[in-house]
Amino acid sequence: MKTLGLSLVALLMAGASWAQDIAREEIRRADVPGSDTMEVVVARLTVPVGERIPLHTHPGDEHAVVMTAAKAEAPNGNIVEFAVGTPLYFPEGEVHGGLTNVGDGPMVAITTHVVRKGEPLTVLAE
Repeated sequence: MKTLGLSLVALLMAGASWAQDIAREEIRRADVPGSDTMEVVVARLTVPVGERIPLHTHPGDEHAVVMTAAKAEAPNGNIVEFAVGTPLYFPEGEVHGGLTNVGDGPMVAITTHVVRKGEPLTVLAE
């Protein structure tokens, strides 16, 4: 499951420092009820064939669900396959990503970040 998490994390990255072809479409951003410091950010992440998501962290937890069957190459050369509906979880501060889409089509995931307001959503770790 840890390998799946690392792989999907790559799918779930978001940020301006990514390759131009990786698309992160924000669906919703809202305050966490009862908190003045936390917010929830929901987005659709699309990683085209051949694109790599860099290693990164977030200032809070990330949850994701794989929306398309996907195949990715990890930094160690292992190939990881994701079925539609695969859930992923990356706790705050855990470095994840580093995957390259080697499938036949774009990798798509819906991501949900519960993060501190005012901080960058993604912090590069490489």
